[in-house]
Amino acid sequence: MRVPRLVCACSVAIALSLIEGCAVTEPGYIYRVTTDNCNCEEYHTTDKERRIEFRFSASYRMDHGISTTVKIEFQNNSRDTLFLDQGMVKISSKNISYRYNNKFIPLPFLTIPPGDRDHVDMTGTDVAQTDDWHKIAGERLSITLKSIRHGENILPERTVVFVPVNPKIGQTP
Repeated sequence: MRVPRLVCACSVAIALSLIEGCAVTEPGYIYRVTTDNCNCEEYHTTDKERRIEFRFSASYRMDHGISTTVKIEFQNNSRDTLFLDQGMVKISSKNISYRYNNKFIPLPFLTIPPGDRDHVDMTGTDVAQTDDWHKIAGERLSITLKSIRHGENILPERTVVFVPVNPKIGQTP
């Protein structure tokens, strides 16, 4: 009998500081996904050939600068193991200056066995550290994953694009 395990993945800060522990949901505002003409809070996509599911979501808060959190959940419905140890993520912001903006950084050493799921949370703060709602206007955040291994194969690169909900104008894209 398989004993379920509680999953609490590493948090990876966009500033590349690794923190062990569970992600804490903080009050803030959502990013909406625009990939594939979606207008949703969470983007779900499946690699049907390999039976791997991905869920992407993002939020931000304004507190001495813009702090953004991106969550990616991986569900492995296949017979092979999913390895993030060689995987890379690039977070690109149009208006916000994150420390590693538009550069690939390594994902945590995470192994997801067949039939299991896990997630990676990434948090980054604007290096300017000033509350500037003008940066939210016209913001576009893209998340790109590459070099994730499934068994002996490398999964194709995958990009998801977000735009923030701006409470100052009261409308979504």
